[in-house]
Amino acid sequence: MSLSPWGTPSPDTRGFTLIEVIAALVIFSLGVLMVLNLTQALARQMRYAATTSELVVHAQERVDSLESLDFDSLTLGTLYDTLTLDGVPYLRTQTVSSVTGLLYQLQVDLAPITSGEGPSYSTTSYSAAVW
Repeated sequence: MSLSPWGTPSPDTRGFTLIEVIAALVIFSLGVLMVLNLTQALARQMRYAATTSELVVHAQERVDSLESLDFDSLTLGTLYDTLTLDGVPYLRTQTVSSVTGLLYQLQVDLAPITSGEGPSYSTTSYSAAVW
């Protein structure tokens, strides 16, 4: 540190000015706010992905249970029930339709009852009669 002839630090070595400190704090605060916004967006995406994964599991379980039934035990038609995931009610639609006399299409749809409340999912499989 260089000293002036009077024993005090010279003006160019005294440190930061108040304006420089405030500018640095503003820039740092903006960076922190951007990181917080990014964290919130990532948390929303993680919740959406978790809900989608749960929908896939529920739909696949229903399709698997239909596939495990004998072909002659399957009843043509549509069944509806509700399911609640993360506080959002979903309508589960299970449809068994005839493709040919020996082939049935099994479809399970899960969609939020209130549009736009969450993701939806649909899966399809087939069951064939023994020849």
